Parts: sequence; C-alpha cells; structure tokens
Amino acid sequence: MKILFLTPWYPDEENPNHGIFVRDQALALSSQHEVVVISSKINNQKWGWGSYDLKESLFNNVKEYRLVINRSLPIYNQLNYFLISMRVATTIARRHKSEVIHGNIGYPGGFWSWLVSRRIKRPYIITEHTFIYNNFRTFLHKKLTLFSLRKAAAIITVSKKAAMEIKRYVRRDVHIIPNIVDVGRYSIVQYPALPIAIGFLGGLSSPSHVKGLDKLMEVLSKIKKDYILHIGGGGTMVDQYQALASRLGISAKCKFYGFIAVNDVPTFMNRLHFFVSTGRFESFGIAIVEAMASGLSVVCFDNGGPADFVTKTHGVLVENQNEEKLKRQSRGRWRIIKPMTGKESGLLSLIGFPKKPLFRE
Repeated sequence: MKILFLTPWYPDEENPNHGIFVRDQALALSSQHEVVVISSKINNQKWGWGSYDLKESLFNNVKEYRLVINRSLPIYNQLNYFLISMRVATTIARRHKSEVIHGNIGYPGGFWSWLVSRRIKRPYIITEHTFIYNNFRTFLHKKLTLFSLRKAAAIITVSKKAAMEIKRYVRRDVHIIPNIVDVGRYSIVQYPALPIAIGFLGGLSSPSHVKGLDKLMEVLSKIKKDYILHIGGGGTMVDQYQALASRLGISAKCKFYGFIAVNDVPTFMNRLHFFVSTGRFESFGIAIVEAMASGLSVVCFDNGGPADFVTKTHGVLVENQNEEKLKRQSRGRWRIIKPMTGKESGLLSLIGFPKKPLFRE
C-alpha cells in the first residue's frame, strides 16, 4: 500500500527530536508499505507572501519532504498555511499515487489531511499524539479539530487516557496504538557508584513548565540525602531552571546536559539509578519506556499515558501534581525489589531479564 503521512511535527535540523515518534511510525510501516512523509511548518522569522521552501530527502526507506512556509499577514497566516500545504501535498500525493493519508495531530494535521483527501479522493486516518484539548487554542481551532476527527476513516491515539479524552468530544471508536520504542537500542548495565543518580529527560522550552522540572526541583530541594539530578533536554528555559536550582540551593546537585540526541539517550540512561517523570500531562511517555528498557525503576505522576504500562513491579505512579507524595517516593529510602521476569505483562516484557536489581521506596 502507498501511504502518505502528513504531519506538522517531524524531526529537522533545527529540532532533531521533534515529532520523532511520527518518523518511527513511518519507518515501521515502510517495512511493508511504500511511505512518503510531508511535514509542514511556518517560519515565523522570515516574511514572504505565499512563498515557501521545500526540501526532499530519503531516510532509510522513507521519502521525506519538509515544507517550510514563510510568515504572512497575521490574520491570513493560517489560511496561507493550509492553502500552500494542501497544494504541495496534493501534487506529491498524485505523483506518489497515494492510497491512504495518515494525518498526525488533530490540528493542523487533521484538517490538512481532510483538505488533501477531498482533492485526491482517498480516505484519511488521524493519529492524535497529544491530548485533544491541547488543539483547542481558540473556538475555531476546536471546531476544525473535531470536524477533522469526525470525517476521518479511523481515529488512532497512543494511550487509554488520550482515547478517553477524544471520546468526550467525538462519538467514534478510537484505536490505541502506543508509540514505538526500539528497546533493542538500550542495554541493562550495573548501577553507577553513589551518590544516587536521578534522571529527568524532556524539552525545556515551555513557559508553563509542561514537563514539570520545576516541581521535581522543588521537591528534591527538601530532601537532605546525597543525590545528583541528571537533567537532559535543551530549550529556551534552561537558564531559568539553572537560576531556580540556585535559588533552591541545589545547584551542586543538578547536572544540566542540554539537548540529548536520540542516539545518546541509552548512554544517558545508563548513568542513572532511577528515572522520574513529573510532567503536567503525558499522552504516552516515551522517555519513561526508554528508562524501563534500560532496567531502571521509574517514579511518575499519574498524568495520562504512563498508567498504561507503569506498574508496581517496576515503578511508582504518584497522584498527579501531588508534591508531598512525590517527595515520599523520592527521598532516598530505597530497598531492592525482585527483578522482573520475562513473563511480566506490558511493554517491559519486551526487554527480557534485567542484569541489575530494580529500586523503589
């Protein structure tokens, strides 16, 4: 089958990890199908009425087109985005003879997919990678998101919680297909020497602290035990988090690594004793699975996707945004629990037998 991916989120030179889960889906499908990906975004730094740049590349078996549309007038900007994205995608789809469109992200990916579907007269499906309400920036965004979902041939999302959120707005069956993590890239090694090494990995550009590093740092500042917080992730807020560590008096206990490329994540995980995820919400939680694939115990807020695969055997789910409960699970009173066996249910069963014990309170 010939599949056309349309997505606003996709890795590029500026953001090598952005939307990498979409690329992973495309690569998986390319083992049995002919896949073409078109990503589209607006370059807000460059003005150009109706102008754009289109680059073509090949990644393994996947042909990729990266469409960058130059900024236009504020009111016209989104319309211009859809007109150009539709025209370029339609041309490529007809040349490719696409049989189905796989749209990603309800807005703008869903509405873009509907537009192209109407032009080439082929069905489209949508995979929603975030909680649907994150698309509702305005009344119009909400209407277009829900319209696109209702018109799709099928709706896919990555967790039970994300599916439940979609069903609150759209009376449709929602299929759950978790994000792909190649656990074969990760190794289970002996723990590093003390002090306790706590890991955090996530983008640090959100002024609203979506990934919750502020919460984690505030909780750890109240713990007097010896530890090092290893912080992986780059972004515009890194300086603010370094300043926060200083104000909390834990600068010496925080190690900032900056941006960590996908290929370097296994090495980062092997430095740790356990991993913590404190995001305000997670539709899935790829970094958590990467930590588990490295044999690490995990402490996570119960904020969506992690509830599908984090169990008492190999981690702790903490009431979402409850700092006191997070503190109790993170204050260093560790005891060994039995290693997991290959019979464990869930995603961790893919890893096999760990070569080191797992730790939790």
